[in-house]
Amino acid sequence: MIRDLANAKKMNQVLTEILVFAITILISTFVLRFAWNKSLVKHITVLKPISTFLDAFILSLSIAVVRGI
Repeated sequence: MIRDLANAKKMNQVLTEILVFAITILISTFVLRFAWNKSLVKHITVLKPISTFLDAFILSLSIAVVRGI
């Protein structure tokens, strides 16, 4: 992601990269919240359900950073 931004030649490419990143994070937030609450919490007893969208967003963003964006 950051490498693509650095190599972008035009502003249009920069905006496209930022938009793709934002959409990816939002989609992964919804999927992560669903998977966490419906599956992981039931099978792993130490996990608690995610109650707010902000918690799911922060978790999704953290996973993206660890994964290497």
